Amino acid sequence: MIKNRILVPTNFSPQAEIALKQSVFFSAKTNADVFFMHIIPSLKRIDNNSNVIENIQNQMDKIINSLSTMGGGKIITRIETGKVITQILNAERELKPSYIFIGTDVNSKPNSSTTLRILNHVDCPLVVFTGRSDKTGCEKIILPLDLTKETKQKIDQTIKVAKIYKSEVHIVSATNFEDELMCNKIKDQMMQVKGIFDKLEIKSEIKLLKTKNDIEIMANAINDYADDIDADLIVIMTRQENKLQKFFVGSMAIKLIRKSTVPILCISPKN
Repeated sequence: MIKNRILVPTNFSPQAEIALKQSVFFSAKTNADVFFMHIIPSLKRIDNNSNVIENIQNQMDKIINSLSTMGGGKIITRIETGKVITQILNAERELKPSYIFIGTDVNSKPNSSTTLRILNHVDCPLVVFTGRSDKTGCEKIILPLDLTKETKQKIDQTIKVAKIYKSEVHIVSATNFEDELMCNKIKDQMMQVKGIFDKLEIKSEIKLLKTKNDIEIMANAINDYADDIDADLIVIMTRQENKLQKFFVGSMAIKLIRKSTVPILCISPKN
């Protein structure tokens, strides 16, 4: 049986420290081992300062020691050198983690965000920590629905997390009410999904959010609802199979991540 693992890359930013802290909370529930990794982007830093690795290791040890009372699996440190994205993807292939927890950098230039570039390549679910993430649990999960066939994967991951934390799931859809046919299809799907949670005795609610057919407006509606109910997690798909869906859902994911104050669980569709 493969051991549960969580990969947590760090650049020692406040968001990266939140990601590590939350990974340890999750580990306490699942007994997963946490791989806490820092990447030195240039070998010149080591050549010019022989103490750089020792200093980084001491910094990582200090952070780990502050979290040592939380229990769970082991916390293993890794220090790598090279291109940040390449090393993260190499670690994912080697470790085959159940999740990657990462502090977001999406407020950087659109084409230079490490977080968004990683999203295009990883196979495992990735939890992006954006704004506030100081809770130790996950009481409320937002599950946005659309009519794509990858919905089942979102539901499966939501069930997994909801069972671990005994969460309440809010099934939402940002929908243009003027499109009656589409609205009715979404309502039917939401009821079917709620039926799945009911059978599993996972508390759930349905919420239709009235919006226009505009990606940014729809993303804002979901983020606003998450803030209104003080949600702890939003579950989304990061990309789809055909070009139209890939553009739409990819854009939605970016809008949600850029503006959310709530951690986001990003799932890559599988065939």
